[in-house]
Amino acid sequence: MLPNQEQHHDRHPVLRWIGHALGIVYILVTLLLGPIKSLARWLAQQRLIQRYEHSVAGFSPAAGLAASLLSLGLLELSKIAVLLSYRGFGLLAALAVTFCAKVSIGYFAHLTWRAARPKVIVTYPWAARVDAWVEVQLAQLRGFRDRWLGYLRSQPWYPGAATTMRRLRQYVVHWASMIKRRLVIHFGSAANSRGRLGR
Repeated sequence: MLPNQEQHHDRHPVLRWIGHALGIVYILVTLLLGPIKSLARWLAQQRLIQRYEHSVAGFSPAAGLAASLLSLGLLELSKIAVLLSYRGFGLLAALAVTFCAKVSIGYFAHLTWRAARPKVIVTYPWAARVDAWVEVQLAQLRGFRDRWLGYLRSQPWYPGAATTMRRLRQYVVHWASMIKRRLVIHFGSAANSRGRLGR
């Protein structure tokens, strides 16, 4: 590496550190949250998701592979959105974009590959080898996650933190349900008033 290249490489060490940190957060969100089981179960019951998965399963192997690569490419592009959101709006925005990307585009990529996988790995041996390698890596990462979670659960402060998180989740669900009911009432009354005016 030339001296000027080294100087340019070391010009923004803070940004480089932040980029590494966001990459770690991206991986942790994947390991700990995504696809989030409760969200995945709810989405799997939606007709639109079921129709999409059935449609992808009916693709030819080449089309299924192309759709999977396209969804994976969108997931990789979301990393650019994470960096741009950090540069424009700060760390909290970057974390929010990371979370949203993993639970939306990440789930879409996972769903697409799950539907296309059977035909693709039968047709393309190299895809089967890559899929097997990825499964091994994911198994190792899950093992690391499980050991890490086991360590956290063994700490004396964990029961209190878990109770707090459960209560917080219950509060969020309660408030979301209340907001949903109020919106339904509001839009229902608005529709009724428009109907009376139309008469």
